[in-house]
Amino acid sequence: MNDRINSLPLLVILPLLLLPAFLQAGPDWKSEINAKLKNNDYEAARLLLETTLPQLEKSERQEALALLPFVLNKLGLAEEEKKALIDYFEEAGQNQPVLEFLDFSVFSQVLEYLGHWKETFPLIDNLNFMVPTSAPEDSIPEAIRLGFDLSTGAYYKLVLENQPLEGGFWEKGPHLVELPVPYSFEQPFSLNLDVFLKTEAITIKKRIQLEFKVETWNLGGQDLVVQRQNARPVKNLQGEVALYIGDKLIFKATKYVQKKIPLQVTIPPPNPPGTKPYLVPQKDQYPFHGVSILDAISALSKVIQDWKKKPATTTPATYEKKPEIIFNFINPEKPEVRSRITIKIKPEKAEPYAR
Repeated sequence: MNDRINSLPLLVILPLLLLPAFLQAGPDWKSEINAKLKNNDYEAARLLLETTLPQLEKSERQEALALLPFVLNKLGLAEEEKKALIDYFEEAGQNQPVLEFLDFSVFSQVLEYLGHWKETFPLIDNLNFMVPTSAPEDSIPEAIRLGFDLSTGAYYKLVLENQPLEGGFWEKGPHLVELPVPYSFEQPFSLNLDVFLKTEAITIKKRIQLEFKVETWNLGGQDLVVQRQNARPVKNLQGEVALYIGDKLIFKATKYVQKKIPLQVTIPPPNPPGTKPYLVPQKDQYPFHGVSILDAISALSKVIQDWKKKPATTTPATYEKKPEIIFNFINPEKPEVRSRITIKIKPEKAEPYAR
């Protein structure tokens, strides 16, 4: 009787120890999804993908994300298909999934489907600030420039804080968007730039949030007096232009009157010896002697040959990519206040747009 009682805990513990191994040895989702797609059982395939996706690692997750919009397309669920396409492209980018586990009859259909969307889905990638290489370190930018790559040609519209800025057509490739710099930096804030992209297959809305982090301190006292003495005199103010979006002051330009305008006169070099001012020199006078046509052609031919031998000069980069912009700011109305501004890009996931 006692032996039977002592063996009961072992019977309870043993199944608990074997449970993780049983779960790990469960059915392979790739084999299952392949079988369901071969049998055109798309509803079951959708359920399997949606329940499996949260548990998958990165490489397998990309394959499941690629199959889900294909399945939704087969089910005729257009709106869900567009959302699934956005999830796939924003997470996987232009990387092509392997999908080696699919039967060829299914693989060819999926490959054709993804190939079509790869050519027609307007993906914004490689988003960064574009800062002129000539700009001094920590200086206030003259404009906020955003650079990115667009995966395909698309009609576009830019809207900043619900105010339309511009629109037109963008070709496939790199692009640069220029935004005005806000004038006031007294407290942290953010600006929302909505980018609408339309192709023949889909229209999406991509929100790019610019987050302004503001660190402010007050100099006051003697430090301010010293800085005022060393500062350059302020020019006479003539007028100001301010741009508001809603209640936010986005841009402010100030025009000043310059009392003294420097005058620079270009003095031409002296005439060659033996000539009078504004008199055409004689042809036989050095260095204005004539050159035969044959000699000119020969010299030109040599110049072209030498030019071809020279390596192509590399044009220096005009802008450099930066994930954030940092600069210092002095409020002209409150010179004792100093601010350090950090601007960061926070892109949100795109969403289907229809109007």
